[in-house]
Amino acid sequence: MKREAMRYLGALGIALLLLGCTEPSAPAPKQEKAALPAITKENTHKHYRGKFVWHDLLTADTASAQTFYAKLFGWTYEKRGEYVLVMNKGRLIGGMMKVTPKAGEKAEAVWLPSLSVADVDKAVSYTKRRKGKVLNGPMDMKERGRGALISDPHGAHIVLLRSKSGDPLDRTPQMGDWLWNELWSNHLSKSYGFYRTLGGYDKTKPTDDYVILKRKGKWRAGIRNVQEDGLKVHWVPVIRVADPKVITAKVPKLGGRVLMEPQASFMNGDVAVIVDPSGALVIVQRWEEGGAQ
Repeated sequence: MKREAMRYLGALGIALLLLGCTEPSAPAPKQEKAALPAITKENTHKHYRGKFVWHDLLTADTASAQTFYAKLFGWTYEKRGEYVLVMNKGRLIGGMMKVTPKAGEKAEAVWLPSLSVADVDKAVSYTKRRKGKVLNGPMDMKERGRGALISDPHGAHIVLLRSKSGDPLDRTPQMGDWLWNELWSNHLSKSYGFYRTLGGYDKTKPTDDYVILKRKGKWRAGIRNVQEDGLKVHWVPVIRVADPKVITAKVPKLGGRVLMEPQASFMNGDVAVIVDPSGALVIVQRWEEGGAQ
């Protein structure tokens, strides 16, 4: 099992290396450029510190991305000016925004996660103290709430958010929903230390390969130890699917790439790594209800 696990970790590292080192452009300047809609249709009056509550796809081609994900997962969309709301079975799960790269730079898409925090300004101050970078904000967004785009001490980008409409309520992820988020890092202990305080997570003893980020016993995310030269530390979202083999068979026909096929020798072929037509990385995973999440 140890050998198979290392093979899996190696495949994940190679997947990241294939993405290159292009940094995504910031989604908005310090004053909101495009009106970002609320992350819930109605105010939930709930906030879950440490929960990943939203995902924005930053891409130079939102039209191709919409077609890709619609045919792969059945997602639907709603235009809000320049912004595209993403829905799975009628439920809001994310957004898409067109980002034009600077002259001479390659357009590379990325799914940018938003993490619920109790106080954005305090979280930003903490990030600076830990030698992370604040790329945009903090800023007040008319509909979405107060947020800031940061780069953690090892370069992974994430949005810190205090949602104006509350966070999405906890529920069992459905097919096509976000199932999980993983940080691929070659500094597992240091990454864990940074995020544990940032998200207010429970104390957990990391293993050599993985650590679960939990708050009040609820699983919220994971950090995977990927020891590859040239690794770009990166948050990777996971989508729940019924069968990864069915998904990966469709990906090339839709203009994407399969970086890691479902492997029967590890996790029963329940996990695959894909890239959409514009370069955004996604994990697809089969998961049975009643598991640890």
